Amino acid sequence: MGKVRKTKPSRTKRNVASNNHDDEEVAVDSKENAIQTVLDQLQAANVEEKYCGLQTFALLIESAENLDQIISREVVKIAAPLLLDPVSSVRNGAAGALRNMSALKMEVCDAMMEQDVMTSLTCYFHEYAETWTPDSSTKTKNEDIDTFVQCTNLMLNLCESSDLAVKYLGQSRILDIFSRYLDVTTFGHDIVTAVLQCLFVAVEDNPDAMQKIQSNSEKQLQMILFLEGTDPSDILIKTLSAGVIINISGGIISSLPLNVMNEVISILANTLSVDHRLACNQVSSNIPLSNAEGKVIQPKGREAQLLESQLKSVCQVLDAQQSAVEIIANICLCEDSDESFNGVDSSSSEEMEGDDCQNGDETVLVEDKLPPELLEALVSLNIFEKVWARTQLPAQNVMLILKEYEGSQLIFKKLHTLQTRALLCVNNMLSTLPLENLGGVNGIYKIWVDAGKLVFQQTSDNHNLLESATAVMRAALDKIKITEGGNINDCNLFSDMALSDIEKMLMGITECQIPEIRSNLIRMIGILALLLMNNMTEVSSNVICTITEFILDQAQKENEVWVLAEAIDTLIDLYSEDESDQLAAKVKLVDKLNLLAPSLRNKARQQKRLPKEYKVLVNTVVSNLPRFIKYKKQRVSYL
Repeated sequence: MGKVRKTKPSRTKRNVASNNHDDEEVAVDSKENAIQTVLDQLQAANVEEKYCGLQTFALLIESAENLDQIISREVVKIAAPLLLDPVSSVRNGAAGALRNMSALKMEVCDAMMEQDVMTSLTCYFHEYAETWTPDSSTKTKNEDIDTFVQCTNLMLNLCESSDLAVKYLGQSRILDIFSRYLDVTTFGHDIVTAVLQCLFVAVEDNPDAMQKIQSNSEKQLQMILFLEGTDPSDILIKTLSAGVIINISGGIISSLPLNVMNEVISILANTLSVDHRLACNQVSSNIPLSNAEGKVIQPKGREAQLLESQLKSVCQVLDAQQSAVEIIANICLCEDSDESFNGVDSSSSEEMEGDDCQNGDETVLVEDKLPPELLEALVSLNIFEKVWARTQLPAQNVMLILKEYEGSQLIFKKLHTLQTRALLCVNNMLSTLPLENLGGVNGIYKIWVDAGKLVFQQTSDNHNLLESATAVMRAALDKIKITEGGNINDCNLFSDMALSDIEKMLMGITECQIPEIRSNLIRMIGILALLLMNNMTEVSSNVICTITEFILDQAQKENEVWVLAEAIDTLIDLYSEDESDQLAAKVKLVDKLNLLAPSLRNKARQQKRLPKEYKVLVNTVVSNLPRFIKYKKQRVSYL
């Protein structure tokens, strides 16, 4: 997200400017004093002092403007050892504050790792969790349970942002310790859920962790799959268990026993069958609204407990559904695809066409790569329709209620995260499932239109949502493009498209500041032009020329070499057929590509540090462009 330059206060009135400056100094000084007080309290011998310091620390991290100083003063280095304090309340306060801090952003987790939070966290599990069992006779039972959950969530957040944290976790005894916490009867849903969420992240693509969990926890995980119960807490742990089981099998679901695989898919389908919008509607009707004075009267007693329970249940449903769509997205990835197939379009490799993958001397469609029994399960249980339904948010008034009430703001955030993850899953499923199981061309077209509404009809600053929605638009048109093995005939859906219909798209690309979104949109309108090329009318001809000139104009302005390569690759795709010669001459394609070629080469030399898939794309386009210019120049000269 781009930074916004703040307007400086006017200096025409000296006394006002001076007062503002004094206020800033007092604020900074006060902040420094507060942090120093926290540091002093955390190192005090008195239990109350330490606990008070932890509470203040937790309050300070709620304000983003305090983070830099908290990190620079190395508060984490002093607070983390309190995870090992002999007093339960101090351990609990430290666990809660550190976990909340780790949830802010990945850069904060990196700073926490640098301040050695992992040493104390690892020691906590070794010292307090190896043999502990909740004891109802102790006064601190609930506090100890919460401390364990918070420490496990802290480990989860660190592992999500740091490969080093995953390495430390694997080298410790924690994965062995976690296996004893998969007993719901003994430890309850909250503890088992926290452990499964951590394992779900830590085991993925981690051979050592896979082996450990497979050897000491596989049977327990499978037992969780077959637990009875439809409560949101049961749904969540069964979904997470399914995800861990798939991850310890290396992500290859077909390697599981057939009964286990069927149960996994059944659990995912059941999880996604819960109407998340209805659940949010129901809980919103019990959320207290602000009165005429703008104040919210908080519920009390049994009413408060009931609302808290409802909010927790909705959070569990959303967590379960997010995990389910992430699992399905991974399942639907082409298992043995190489880098050139994953992320580079047809012109990037002359040996590929559409969604075909090469396997020896045989050409295999991506949709043929799923095991037949898995494909049958996905189709028969309507998994695609269930995932697509997760891309729909509750009604606007419900979202507003959830956003305004402090106790439901987490649900508001989870709904947007679920929407984004579901769109990414749809993107993967579009390229994996057969066309007839996606509603045919008409069904794909509707998906393209609906994803377009998310991109162009909303003023959203949610860049993750925009990136995933534009990826769906691109994948949807790609699916239509390869209909019937690449023979594009069914394009009547787009035949009446006028210039006015794409104005919003072109404007959206012009204003877009995020390279990934720009790339998706450029490729998407290029595929659209290619579809129109196969059903040429005077109107579609004008649209194609407009799109071509727009992409050429954008390419001249583009600073990111891989986005520039994407734009040029899109044009090569669009004009690769001989039937496009007339239009190529009309837009002076060869001359304009000749002007772009030096810029592409220069940027490729300057921007060498690229992710692998981007580097493949750039190198391919740099190699293909001169040949294409030579070929098209000769074709146009015959006109």
